[in-house]
Order: sequence, then C-alpha cells, then structure tokens
Amino acid sequence: MRVRPGEWAPTLLLQLQIFLIIAVLLITKPVGNAIYVSRFGPDALPYAYILVAIVAALISTGYSYAVRKVSILRVNLWSMCICALLLLVCVLLIPFRTMADVVAVSLYLWVALFGVLAASQFWSLASMVFDIRQSKRLFGPIGAGAIAGGIVGGYLASILAQTFGTRFLLTLAACMLLPVIGITVFIWRKYIVEHAGRRRTIIEQEEDKVEDRPHELILKSRHLLLLSGIIGLSVITAKLVDYQFSALASARYADPARLTAFFGFWFSTFNVIGLIIQLLLTHRVVQRLGVSGSLMFLPTGLGFGALLILLQPTLAAATFSRCVDGSLKQSLHRAGVEMLYLPVALQVKNRIKTYIDVLIDSAAGGLGGLLLILLIDYLGWSPAQISWLVLALTVAWFTCVLFVREEYLDAFRDKLAHLRPKIVKPRAVESRHREVVEGFYRVLTNPKSEDEAKLLYVLERTEVMNEPQFLAPTERLLYHANPNVRARALHNLSVFGKNDLYDLVIHMLNDPEVVVKKAALEYLINRHLDTAEEIIQQQLRHANPEIAGEALIDLLIETTGNEVLRKRWQLQEMFTERVKALEVLPSDQAYKWRLHLLIAAGRSGSNLGNRFIAKELRSIDEEVVKVAIIAAAETHAERWVLPLIDFLSMPRYRGHASAALVQYHTKLVRLLPRYLRDGVVDLEDLRRLPCVIEGIKSEQTVSLLFSMMEKYYPGDLELRMEVLRALNAMRRDFPRLPMPRGKIVRLLRKEAKRYRLVVSAFHNQRAIAHTAQIADTGRARSALIDTLRRRREGNLERLFRLLGLLYAPADIIPIYRGLRKASPQERTSALEFLETLLDNSLKRSIMPLVEREARQTVEVNPQTGISHDVLITQQRHYFERILKGSDHKIKAAVLFYLRFHPDEYLEDYLRTALFSPSPRVRKMAGAALDALTVA
Repeated sequence: MRVRPGEWAPTLLLQLQIFLIIAVLLITKPVGNAIYVSRFGPDALPYAYILVAIVAALISTGYSYAVRKVSILRVNLWSMCICALLLLVCVLLIPFRTMADVVAVSLYLWVALFGVLAASQFWSLASMVFDIRQSKRLFGPIGAGAIAGGIVGGYLASILAQTFGTRFLLTLAACMLLPVIGITVFIWRKYIVEHAGRRRTIIEQEEDKVEDRPHELILKSRHLLLLSGIIGLSVITAKLVDYQFSALASARYADPARLTAFFGFWFSTFNVIGLIIQLLLTHRVVQRLGVSGSLMFLPTGLGFGALLILLQPTLAAATFSRCVDGSLKQSLHRAGVEMLYLPVALQVKNRIKTYIDVLIDSAAGGLGGLLLILLIDYLGWSPAQISWLVLALTVAWFTCVLFVREEYLDAFRDKLAHLRPKIVKPRAVESRHREVVEGFYRVLTNPKSEDEAKLLYVLERTEVMNEPQFLAPTERLLYHANPNVRARALHNLSVFGKNDLYDLVIHMLNDPEVVVKKAALEYLINRHLDTAEEIIQQQLRHANPEIAGEALIDLLIETTGNEVLRKRWQLQEMFTERVKALEVLPSDQAYKWRLHLLIAAGRSGSNLGNRFIAKELRSIDEEVVKVAIIAAAETHAERWVLPLIDFLSMPRYRGHASAALVQYHTKLVRLLPRYLRDGVVDLEDLRRLPCVIEGIKSEQTVSLLFSMMEKYYPGDLELRMEVLRALNAMRRDFPRLPMPRGKIVRLLRKEAKRYRLVVSAFHNQRAIAHTAQIADTGRARSALIDTLRRRREGNLERLFRLLGLLYAPADIIPIYRGLRKASPQERTSALEFLETLLDNSLKRSIMPLVEREARQTVEVNPQTGISHDVLITQQRHYFERILKGSDHKIKAAVLFYLRFHPDEYLEDYLRTALFSPSPRVRKMAGAALDALTVA
C-alpha cells in the first residue's frame, strides 16, 4: 500500500488542493486559448510566448526577492489572492469591446503563468510535508488529484462554455481558488509548523538563508543545470507541439465557442489518459526504471508524434502528439521532475524551484515563440515542417535525461559524503616525486639529533629508491652518534652496492653496539664472502650468540640454493653442532641460541632443521613458539600449513600464524581446497582463514572464499560473515579483481530470504510477548527475541557486504551507515540512493526489506487486533521453518524456548533435531522432548 496509516489526511488534503488548482487551470485555459486564437489567430501565438517569458522574468525576480524577506506561506497566500483578483478583473472587463484585446492578452498571460506558479508552490509545500521516501510513494497518488482536476475542469469548460458563457467559467474559477488558500493555511499549521522536524527545518531555513542568486546556484550545480535543461527543452517542444495542434484546430473550427468546446474536450481527454497512466503505470515505472526511466517516455513519445505529423500532417496526428504531451507531462514526466528536486537541499530548493518552474519555463516558452517566428514568418515553414525541429529537440532532451541519472546519484553521494570511510592511502614506497626526493635529501644532508626517528624513516624509504644523490650523505651517516642510524645506513649502502667500504666495515666490527656489528657482518657476507672468509669464521665462533647466530643466519640466506657453498662453509654441520650444544649451554645463552637457531632452521631446509622447528612449536615458552612459527613459514613446506592453521584459534599466536601463512601466498590457496574436502581443518580455525588469505591477490582466492560459503560450510553464518569481510577487503584493495556476479546475486537472494524469516519471527515474538492474553516475557522468550534481534542485525550487515561486492564500496558503506545510525533525513536519503543504485531484479527483493528495517516498525502490532491464537499459529509456522533450516544458533534458542513451552505440533522436528551436527542443538532438542513427554 502506498498510503500508510497517519498519511491519509495530508495526502487527501493535498490531493484536493492540487485538484482545485488544476481544475481552475483547465477551466480557464480553453477560454484563454480560444479568445486569444480567435482574436489574433494562431500566428500570434509565438508573440504570446515571448510576452509570457518577459512577464515571467519580472514575476520570478519579485518572487525570489519576497522569499528572501518573508516566509514561504505569506508569499504563497499573497500570490493566490492576486491571481483570484486578476481573474475577477478580467470578468468585469469582458463586456467592454474596447478592452477585448487587453482581456485576450491578459487571460492568456494569466493562464500561462498561473499554471507554473501555482503548481510550483504546491509541490514545494508537498515536499515540506513529506520526506524523500514518502514523496516517492505519495506524489503519484497526489498527482492523480491533479489529473482528476484537469479532467473535471476541462469537461466543465466544454459543457458550460456554450450554455453559461466565459464570464461564468472565469467567476467559478476565481471562487475555486478560495478553498485552495484555506487548505494551504491548514496544512502549514497542522503538518509543517506543529511537526517538530518540519518546524526545525523551517527555523534552519530562516537562519541559514542562501545568499546566492537562483541563477548562480543553478550554474554551480551540474545536476540543476541538467534539470533546467530537461524542463527548458520540454517546454520549448511543448510550445511547438501546442502551436501545431492550435493551428490545425483553428483551421478546422472558426467559431470561438466551438473552438473552446473542442479545446475543453481534448484537454480533459488528455487528462483522462494521464489519470489512467498515473494510476496504473507511474508508480511501477518509477519503481522499476527510476528517475531517468520515467523521464524518457515523454521525449520518446513526442519524437514519434513528430514523425507521424511529417508523414500525415492532419489534425488527428497533431492531436496524438498533443495527447502525448498532455497525458505524460502531468503523470510520468511530472513524477520524474519532482524526484529530481528531492536530493537538493531544502534551502536551495526553496530559492530555485519557483525560479526554474516560472522563469525558465516561461523563458523556454519565449524561446519557443522566437523559433516559431523565425520558422513561420521568415522561413515560411508549415505547421507540419516544424516537426523537424521537434525531432532535434527531443534528441537533445533525451541526451539530458541520460546524463541526469548519474548526477542524481551524485547528489545523494554528496548528502552522505560525511558517512564515507576515511581513505588511508598506502605508503608510496617507491615514490620518485621530485619534491619528495628533495625533502629526503635535505634530511640526509642535515641530520639533527632530535630528528633521529625521521632520519631512520627516510633511510627506510630511500633503501629501494637507488638514487645516486643519496649515496654520499648516506656514507656520512656511518659516523652518526646513533648506532641504529649507523647500522641502517650501512644496510642501505650494502643494498646500493656502489662503493666498497671494506676497510671501514672491518673497523665497524669492533663497534661496541651489537646492532652495528650485525650490520657490518651482513655487509661482509653479502659483499665479501670470499675475501673476508677468515673474519667471518671468527664471527661464527664469537662468544656472543647475537653475533655468531646472526652470522649463521646471514650465511644460510646468502647460500640459499647453492649447496656447494654450504658444504664449503660446513653450515649444516655447524647448525647440527649448535643444536646439540643447547643441552650443555647455560640457560640464558641456550635461550638466545634457540631463537637464532630457529630462524636458521627455517633457512636450512634440512631434516634436522624441520625436527628442531617441530620440537620448539610445542615449547611452553611463548616467545620461542612465535619464532618457531615464523621459522616454519620460512621453509614454505606443505608439512607446516596445517600446524600453522591450528595456531589461528590461539589468540596469543594468531598474529604470527597469520603472518606466517601469508608467506605461502598462492600455494596456500591451492592447498586449502584439498584440506577442506578432506575435513582436516577445524571449523573454528577455518573461520580465521578468510582474513589471512584476503591479502593474496588472485582469482583463486576469490573462488576459494565463495566455495567456503557455498560448497564446504553453507550453513555456518559466522564463517559467511568472515568470508564476506575478506571479500570486501579484497574489493577495496584490489578493485580490478573480478567478482562472480552470478554467485553474489544468488547469495543475496538467499540472504534476503533468511532475513525475511528472521524479521517476521522477531516481530511475531514481540507481539506475543505484548498481548494482553498472556504475560509471557520470561527468560526463554527474552533469549529468543534477543537472538533474533542479533541475527537480524547480522543478516542486514551480510546483505550490505554482498552489495558491496556488486557496487562501489564508497556508495554502499555510506548507505549502510545512513540506515543504521544517521538522522531521519539521512536515512531517507540513503534509502533513495540505494533504490536508484540497485538493478531492477535486486530492487524488488532487497528494497522492501531494507525500507522496513529503516522504518523500524513492528510487523505485528498489538493494536492491530490479531488474536493470541493467530499469533501462536504464526509462531508455529516460523518455528517449523527455523527448525528445518541450518542456523544452529536460532535453532538452539527456539528449542530452549520449547523446553519451557512444549508444543506437540513440533514433535517431529524436535526428533529430527536430535541428529543435528551441533552438540548444543542436540542437547536442547533432548531437553525439549523430555519436557513434551512430561507435559
């Protein structure tokens, strides 16, 4: 249902108001058009269009000034009173023949300007009564009132024109404006001023007036420029089509009364067709095709009508073209245009809406008049030939519609921009930007003692830059007072490999700081492995484990893959000797050697090294186990994958185990499917794996993650959430990595189905807990309600994480945050943004659920009068579906409830639950069956 409880009164009042406004317009329009055309002929219509544009410029300027000085209500009331007064003045002047020309021009101007001014004021008022989501639902039914008014007004003009005359019609129209004024005052006081949110909006508007002029606001916004372009092109095209229709009609009917009746009949018929479209199609088209879709019908129809007139230049063809304009303009096109205003800030909207609707509308009409004068008077075109220009304008119009959709989305993006996650730019390790290089050079050449941290940072960054200008200042840092700076500088020079610092490095081996000695040793092993063999051998026999152990590790790294060098240096024998010596060394030295030997074991690739790692992985010393984990990963051997996965479930080792498994890279991704098929990975450990492999950029990783959800453990929601978090991280970090759209859509539909069940069961339990017949708010039901509430929140998060795999995370994250935590205005903007963003297939399944969540309404309300028996019947249905499902946590909560509230209807499901893979579910099912037996 489009109209919900609490919305009927304002909706009906607004329907009545727009009904009266459009009825007045359609009563006066046939009179004004007929008198003007009969008096001056159809060739004078272009001059009337230009005159309307000039007068509209004056009115819009005055209107814009008035809105800045006084309230919107006063401006609306004064404008309606002036319109009624001018209409009565025309009634008084009609009998005077000397005033015939004045009356003809005045009535035509009145009709042209009243139509855009009154409608613009009305829709501005309606947008203040309803928010964006309400507007999208209710503007259709409200717009039906406008079309109904057009039908009644047009037929009244057609029936009463020949019987009572034009003066009676104009007097009736003036009188019908009085209730319009009264309804405006009532709606303002009842639904805007008394409503806290609306009143706050009005106060904010008054305090935060937009100082820019309307045309400046439009020029600053591409969205408003395209909106103005669509309106302007539609008006110019409508004027050309209206001229074709009027010219061919006046050629057929010379008598003013017959012409008035003809116009009145067809204007009403156009509105009948428009009403049918409004009631049957508008809402469906807007929901399925969105803003741009609803705006495409009118230019397409007018383009087809123009082709029809070119092929068959008759009144029937012109009537068809005018019918397209008259029926679609107040239905589909009006709904689309009003939706384009929705994301615009209210302060800006109040300044520019009437400006666009009056000035741009009339200016476009004036431009249409100038074009008609040029084509008819100077080029001698016939009414049929004008269709060539209509075709060109519809093409431009269609182009604007195509572009406006993205601008419409951007407008909502801007409104939710503050809810976007902060973007942390990755450190550009290899940045060679000239300013960056110069900045690094200044730090290296002018080091300060208080900036040692900055100096170390620059040395770390320049290690891989290999810029020649860094070489000399880095060498000077070998004499820096800070040992860490000296060690880092020597490491960089070793990497650069430009100058030979052998003599200096030999001296640095005697440095009192161990960190410098280790850097010097690393340099010698990397650069002078042959020439410094004796010195390196001395370091290998050093008494300090930090020195000797580092030497062994560096040698193993340097000789990786070179068995000849390893045998020459007898590294395996040395490693074996050091391992055996651990048993006789003092405990402190043994501990330090154990840590170094573990790292060396990872590099050795020997059976002894693997046995040593396996032993130390079982150590009771936490630090030793952490080093052993890293050492195991250094081997890249498959034998360590499962033991490392086991460490993921231990919080104190989880970080090291994750870092270790990442070192396997794609090899890990290739191994895991076999482990999952064989069932050798515990579910608790498996839940930790997605966050480990999310950093492995590979399509195999994506495929594996989806397999975890769909193939191996489809029922585990905790694993599903971890997988989705990992996939979202990959979508963020590797945006070009393809995601399987078909699988995502399938998972979305399943998640939506699960979410519907959870929400329905949640509201059912809340309704039962609040019914007067039973005071059932005990522990069991409270636990079930709490479980359903948490599951509902988890379902919603999973829905949006899946959407984040289909659409840009920068769009989905602000929408989710807007729905969960933001203000009501931001929540409605988020809903509208999401609905516009989604594909039609997803929109139908996702939007009802998300909108319901955003409203936070109770599906089964205690005040609805639903009996307790009906609620219990619904409960059984939901319990049956839950017990047949795969969500063990909710299933356990339902069984826990049935333990205290047995139900024979569910006995078969309780017995089936005895064979559940979940121990908790089996336990609860047994207890529930025991309670049922006792009962």
